[in-house]
Amino acid sequence: MNVAVIFYSRYGGTAALAAAVAQGADQAGATVRLRRVADLTAIDDRWSAANERIRSAREHLTSVPLAQQDDLFWADGIAIGSPARYGAICAEIRRFLDGSRRPSGDLAGKVASVFCSPSAVQGAQRATLQATLASLAGRGVLLQAPARAEMDLDLTSRAAQRDGPPQASADDAPAQLDLAPARALGRRLARLEGRTRG
Repeated sequence: MNVAVIFYSRYGGTAALAAAVAQGADQAGATVRLRRVADLTAIDDRWSAANERIRSAREHLTSVPLAQQDDLFWADGIAIGSPARYGAICAEIRRFLDGSRRPSGDLAGKVASVFCSPSAVQGAQRATLQATLASLAGRGVLLQAPARAEMDLDLTSRAAQRDGPPQASADDAPAQLDLAPARALGRRLARLEGRTRG
């Protein structure tokens, strides 16, 4: 079983989820490739030197290889991770997936799922997951339910969450992520792929 976990992360939240998905697939016996999607432009061209959080995330991710189209064709199971950009797939993942088209159903029959980090915008996470699933469905993959990561909030915040959007910390970074759903997604992806091949 070959599983490719491909993601884009600006602040590190989606990267943490991707690592957990990869860990879950590895626990289920899959051979895993963890790959990141490149920025559309050089980070220095877009962000001020004052934004240390983005720079820190970039430095942390330098050891993760860049995703190539061949990673999609190598894999039997695919997990795609995008930040929730107001309910849309981030441009980096969109560009990567658009470049994967080949004339004859190149991804048909592969098992795929998606994941994304929480958003402070109500409904953005769900819309992002649905948009990413729709993009993959057009390529003939067999879809598996996505992982919706929750933020690790105290009881007061959880009560408030029922009446409004998820809360984020003051610097717009999500609170501690619950990585258990991401690990479970990786295990399900590897096991489902094994059953479809078996």
